[in-house]
Amino acid sequence: MQRRTNLLWGFLALVTAGAWLSNSLGLLPTGAADLLGRAWPALLIIGGLSLLLRDRVPLGSLLALLIGLGLAGGLAAVAYSSRATQSRDATQIAINQPIGAAVTLLRVQVVTLDSDVEIVRALTPAQAGGQFVGSAESQFTVTYEEASDGSATLVLTETQPNPFPLLEAVGRGRLRLELPASIPIDLNFNGTAGDSSLNLSGLSLERLNFDQRNGDVVVTLPEYRPLGSPANASLGTLVTREGALTLQIPLTVAARLELNRGGSGMRPEFDPTVYNLLAEGDGVLEARNFDSAETKLRYTLTVPRGLITVTSAGN
Repeated sequence: MQRRTNLLWGFLALVTAGAWLSNSLGLLPTGAADLLGRAWPALLIIGGLSLLLRDRVPLGSLLALLIGLGLAGGLAAVAYSSRATQSRDATQIAINQPIGAAVTLLRVQVVTLDSDVEIVRALTPAQAGGQFVGSAESQFTVTYEEASDGSATLVLTETQPNPFPLLEAVGRGRLRLELPASIPIDLNFNGTAGDSSLNLSGLSLERLNFDQRNGDVVVTLPEYRPLGSPANASLGTLVTREGALTLQIPLTVAARLELNRGGSGMRPEFDPTVYNLLAEGDGVLEARNFDSAETKLRYTLTVPRGLITVTSAGN
């Protein structure tokens, strides 16, 4: 009787030996070695399933391999996701950037990963301040450059240089950014995950664009009439892809909000004595006094899976 061989055991032995040798020679990134060290029990699952399924299910060894790898990958994803919600403070970067006296427009670009973000008005004139606090796997950079046309660009970026971060070092960060009130500001914000609060009250906000992939966002708009855009121009697009958006607008400001709900059909919440919903679903939410108001703002709100709430600032 010919003896049946199981190629799976040979494959697992080769992979294990290759990973062990690579780690011994320092060829594996620290994070990848840490992940493999935690995932080795998956080999026992694969081996056990292979023995159980080999004579009962066609291609049982291959099926066992796929189930084991899927289980290990799923558990790793859950572990990283759970760690990512826990606050970390291993990295602490102070923000203390003076703004030149000749600057007439400050362009601010903020890019974050797994961080909660708070943007507020600075108490110190002509200076951007604040702090970033995050995990050891987070790198935070601040750059500032002034142009000859009187504008300046402030860029704040959170990155994760290590493609295989250590599990115990993964975690959520916090960014607090304080912007000067007297300088016109063009603000662009992109966030991956986390809740964001943009209290822009008191700022000279010319334009605002943000794109939050996952998390709730609260935006308070200032009582300010933009000077650098035509009266009928859109001042930006506010996107919250997986979360809710709350927009607080002063009663002295009339807003026209183009709604992009992605076909969700979720009706926005608003005060009907202040706003008219010109069409259900994807439509327009417009202040009742929009035509006669002195200060008008136009924005596009893209919120496909969350609730849009529009309230009066201070309520």
